[in-house]
Amino acid sequence: MMTPIFEKALLIAAIGMTGIFLFMAVFYLLILLLDRLMPYREEKPDEENIVEFETEEDEEEK
Repeated sequence: MMTPIFEKALLIAAIGMTGIFLFMAVFYLLILLLDRLMPYREEKPDEENIVEFETEEDEEEK
């Protein structure tokens, strides 16, 4: 005893839920692809990039 309106509402809900799960799957696969193309690498601090600043106390000591 399902009315045509109720059947149509269930169909629309099913299509919407399917669309959401498909989008989530595609988005997850895109994240995996980007992770493989551009893996995370921790940068090591270079001695050349370290800049020491003189403070006023350092200047007074000189």
